[in-house]
Amino acid sequence: MTLFEALVALVILGLSALGYLDVFRSSAGAVRDAGEWGHVVTIAETAMEGATLGDALQAQRGALSDMDRAAGYQQRIDVVPWRSGIDQVVVTVTSPRGTTFTLRRLTRQHLATRTRLPLPGGGS
Repeated sequence: MTLFEALVALVILGLSALGYLDVFRSSAGAVRDAGEWGHVVTIAETAMEGATLGDALQAQRGALSDMDRAAGYQQRIDVVPWRSGIDQVVVTVTSPRGTTFTLRRLTRQHLATRTRLPLPGGGS
């Protein structure tokens, strides 16, 4: 084997290794994104359960921990009249990278009226 053949073999080996490294990098990014998305959905579902059970203030405080707030997660809980006797509870959670997840649920008005508390962080 000549020196030139050895260099060509090393270049081919290096290029194929770069392809594998790119696959590993993109899969690691996909795992990170899936973890963040799962965390956003968990925050939204926790807040929704608290709000539909009639304690929006506790839902606003409990679903988003101080560590999540420091990391840049934001949430908003709104109660919007939908039809006579029915309200729509809307929970919106935003991740630090700007991904937004909105969860909507219809509730009876007598449950939702208990969620019409002034909420910290811009909820209504």
